[in-house]
Amino acid sequence: MTVMGTTTTLMSLAEFERLAEGPDQVELLKGELVRMPPPQRDHMEICHRLYDPLKAAVTRLKTATPNAMLGNVYIEMGYLLSGDPRSWLRPDVSLTHPQQPGDRYYEGAPLMVFEVVSENDTARELEGKVAAYLADGAAEVWVIYPDTRHAWVYDRGSPAARRETRSIRSELLPGIEILLDEIL
Repeated sequence: MTVMGTTTTLMSLAEFERLAEGPDQVELLKGELVRMPPPQRDHMEICHRLYDPLKAAVTRLKTATPNAMLGNVYIEMGYLLSGDPRSWLRPDVSLTHPQQPGDRYYEGAPLMVFEVVSENDTARELEGKVAAYLADGAAEVWVIYPDTRHAWVYDRGSPAARRETRSIRSELLPGIEILLDEIL
């Protein structure tokens, strides 16, 4: 694969799993190793300010509506996506499908994905992740931009993303609204 004059060697999932662990974070996007520095404090604080109310709201919704089609909320959970070559991604915050399969990693994309953009993210990688998540079963992908205080919301049923400046709300989470001002 050639990208802007550079050659990228694709990696198998087995090769990816054998990588020596280091201080950096890694993902596998369609066979391409994506290295990221460890998340900074501000980034993780935003993730926790999203995770905490989202987890509480999903728990309340599942209690009030036992047949709600929702799984569990996680920070940086690993998901093994189908496709050739494979992808192994770890979104900042995610909500699984109910009874989503997987032993070592969840198989397939989560129901909802929340990626908090940091200074090291590239448009190419973000677009690749959004496409991979949607192609492998995610219903919605939220890409949150802390510096400009907005999010782009991609959903499987819509041809175009929508820009959200007020809150996180979704038909998947009826009655739940998390204000962006409260997490950013």
